[in-house]
Amino acid sequence: MNLLSKSLILFVFAVLAACSASEAPKAQEGIALEVFKSPTCGCCGKWVTHLEESGFNTTVRNQNSLDSIKKKLGVPANMQTCHTGVSADGYFFEGHIPAKFITAFLANPPENAAGLAVPGMPAGSPGMEMGDRFNPYSVILVKKDGTTEVYAEVASLEEQHQ
Repeated sequence: MNLLSKSLILFVFAVLAACSASEAPKAQEGIALEVFKSPTCGCCGKWVTHLEESGFNTTVRNQNSLDSIKKKLGVPANMQTCHTGVSADGYFFEGHIPAKFITAFLANPPENAAGLAVPGMPAGSPGMEMGDRFNPYSVILVKKDGTTEVYAEVASLEEQHQ
């Protein structure tokens, strides 16, 4: 093989490697999420940062009590957490949901969907980073009639961003 052929092959491999480098999916520019949270909650602030780094436009509403907004949106009591995001279309996003699932949901909302939830505060979820600690968790689809089903399973830190 001559030097030109070897250089061309190396160039092609370099381009393919650069194209295959995975990066967290970005929300389409302009996707707005209004986030209701306690004014003193640090993990909520970290989740908002995760959303913004993923391309969302967020508006934060600090409130001492979130009960009325959760009730208005129909967030089931067993799904409620420390913060609630609301899209322009009125869908709710409860808890530490990775931005990539919100983006996918908003691109193609399931029929009769009210929103998504990650109950509890799983270690390693966006906003709940604790070094290399991670607890697998489910992202739950909540329907308007109150029924739920698993929307996505997150088994590793990496799966939140791929």
